[in-house]
Amino acid sequence: MSAGLSCGSSTIKYLLFFFNFLFALCGLLLVVLGALSLHATAPLSQIGNHLGSSAIVLLIAGIIIFVIAFYGCCGAVRESHCMLVTFAVLLLVIIVVEVVACVLAFVYSSQAHDEVNLGINKLFENANQGDDKLAGEAVDYFQKNLKCCGTNGPSFWQGLSLRPSCCGGQSGCTVITAYQDGCKQKIEDFLVKNGKIVGGVAIGVALVELLGVWFALGLAGAIKKAERSRY
Repeated sequence: MSAGLSCGSSTIKYLLFFFNFLFALCGLLLVVLGALSLHATAPLSQIGNHLGSSAIVLLIAGIIIFVIAFYGCCGAVRESHCMLVTFAVLLLVIIVVEVVACVLAFVYSSQAHDEVNLGINKLFENANQGDDKLAGEAVDYFQKNLKCCGTNGPSFWQGLSLRPSCCGGQSGCTVITAYQDGCKQKIEDFLVKNGKIVGGVAIGVALVELLGVWFALGLAGAIKKAERSRY
């Protein structure tokens, strides 16, 4: 269905289609990353449920982005004014949600820090008591992968016989051979680092989404103008 678009408007049409194609690929990538992260984030859920749910958020976000991108592609190909305006509105809603999420994350960052601290202390205490298998597995995961031991160092564990994960999984681990860094700071640094990455990606995606809104509204306006010129 051709609306008699000018050369410039046709260029915007194909740019919008290409944009949505990349947008759809990003959505699929988020779905894949979310699926792969479901297992990897299991230890984080032992510190706080909201930390372990990040993989589910990635999955949902990926599916939503893919559906919206597909809708935008259809609107561009069909040169549908209604579909393109709807697509632009949906993108604006996503941008608003992203901005609100970033603001809330900043406002409640101090509270989240305190909750993470409490969660880490509780996790290691449960593992130290030896009656919580999941806590023990989570602690071993952190100690082995972040190369740390105890909350603030090897002295956290009672006695000289430490968990093997304090030495990278080697048996016969002692205070001398164990990792000397505490896991509390390591986990906090890990969360801050990944939080900055997520924040940077969110800002980049929001800017690209604004470009998509501009393309969609520009093409929708051109289509409307072309339709009116027929009469």
